[in-house]
Amino acid sequence: MAKSTNLYITTYFDQAMSNLVVRTYNSTIERIGSGIGSVASRRLAKRRLYFPYLSEMLSRIPFAFGWKLRRAIYSRILLKVGEDVVLHYGVTVEDERTTFGNDIWVSIGTYIDYAHIEDHVLIGQYVVLLAGKGHHNTHRLDIPIKQQGNPEKSPITIGQGAWIGANATVMADIGHDAIVGAGSVVTKPVPPFAIVAGNPAKLIRMRTDESSKKD
Repeated sequence: MAKSTNLYITTYFDQAMSNLVVRTYNSTIERIGSGIGSVASRRLAKRRLYFPYLSEMLSRIPFAFGWKLRRAIYSRILLKVGEDVVLHYGVTVEDERTTFGNDIWVSIGTYIDYAHIEDHVLIGQYVVLLAGKGHHNTHRLDIPIKQQGNPEKSPITIGQGAWIGANATVMADIGHDAIVGAGSVVTKPVPPFAIVAGNPAKLIRMRTDESSKKD
């Protein structure tokens, strides 16, 4: 009986110590990130720092330490960064007006131009989220496209509960609970609960139809 009690106490103590170490580790990253984010925010406001360069640098920090630090720093810079936002290795954000809701998973190598990403979104590896499809002025023929400048960007919205497959390129709004197949190129808005795939992406079926069949 004594051995059993001692084992329970030892296990409880070990678990408590483990939890304490994890909490301390996470809170330390949070403090470091908040400090860096506050300094970076002031420098960005004074235009002494270029946000895309900062994002590119942050994207190279690996492992769980990396995504925890990114979340802490972006929370001080971006307009909105919710809880449980995981931005994995290589994720870069081009525009500091981008926002993140709660419970978001963005896999490695994803490029986010200017987007509002709502709650519970899954984004696969090497996805490209562009702020629309007209990134460059092209109407003049007498000068190169590169010298014609760029129109004002408008954000795209990735709706709540959406899932975007690996290597997709998205240039339009994605409705809530929609699915974009891997490798797709989305040039037109995707309605809620739709499943689209292909280049250009086309409607495969509606998730609501699947649900009604099961009922």
